[in-house]
Amino acid sequence: MSIFWGILGAGKIAERQMAPAIAQAHDQQLVAVMRRDLDQAQQFAAKHGAARVYTAVEALLADAEVNAVYVATPPYLHADHVIQAAEQGKHVLCEKPMALNTAQAQLMIDACRANHVQLMICYYQRYNARHQQIKRLLDAQAIGQVTSLRVNFSDYFPPQPGFWHHDPAISGGGPLMDLGIHCIDLVRYLGGPIVEVCALVDTLIAPSPVEDTATLLLKLANGAQAVVTSHWSTAIFDPNQANGLEIAGTHGSIQAAPIQAKDSSGTLRLLTAEGGQDFSVAPGGQRPHVALLEDFAKALTNGTPVPVSGEEGMAGLAVIEAAYASARTGMRVKVG
Repeated sequence: MSIFWGILGAGKIAERQMAPAIAQAHDQQLVAVMRRDLDQAQQFAAKHGAARVYTAVEALLADAEVNAVYVATPPYLHADHVIQAAEQGKHVLCEKPMALNTAQAQLMIDACRANHVQLMICYYQRYNARHQQIKRLLDAQAIGQVTSLRVNFSDYFPPQPGFWHHDPAISGGGPLMDLGIHCIDLVRYLGGPIVEVCALVDTLIAPSPVEDTATLLLKLANGAQAVVTSHWSTAIFDPNQANGLEIAGTHGSIQAAPIQAKDSSGTLRLLTAEGGQDFSVAPGGQRPHVALLEDFAKALTNGTPVPVSGEEGMAGLAVIEAAYASARTGMRVKVG
């Protein structure tokens, strides 16, 4: 089926990633954008070829040509906007974090199910070609039984005027909600369900109502352990150090960086007793956002479940909720 997209929240993420990806995806078209600032909405539409511009959510959702909506508004609006879209019969692709908490996430899932529309969460890391290669290697038991995973996604981002990210009423939290949610999803995608969390969550570099430094120790359902580090307090100028992953098992290890590459480029090495194998990807590889959109379209066309469901998004939020609870109490906390 052809997908005619409307974008709610035509901001930086939509500008840099999703609108260009829609233009590259097969049989998909951006037809409408919504942003409260009319001039900025018009500039966005002109640049990306959208036919119509709206300044109200309700107006875009009333557009009869739009059959799918990309929700890229700030996180505190995700639940309302997804539910409204579902009630208007629009399929939904929602940015991360899916919502501020699991209670909101459940309402979103329920609304989409009740209105017979699909809800997919924009965990683009699953569509990085190197991460998909890692999944294949793990499925083939290339490193034997997986015993440990480490994922880091960090930056230096103190409070700044004009940015809402340090306002928990809007963002839901600091780097855990912004960057760590991707790390947690990668652990779940590559290692399986997370069942227990022990966490240190602190604010170190500047006064802020959200954390800027978080370290999570995770227990997986299969017994493996994982460490997730997600910081806004580290000035690291090598992207391969600022974000990457390592997986170790009984027969070898896998190393990959950076995890956030928007063209899948970066290093990927498999190390075993037989030696090393290089699966690195040169610049210009698979664009994760394009691959994600085409998987979304395939599910809609075939009437099959989307590969990254609302339940997947809610599972990541459950881990973050457990991490915050662990940090408050100093105790290990079970997920869910």
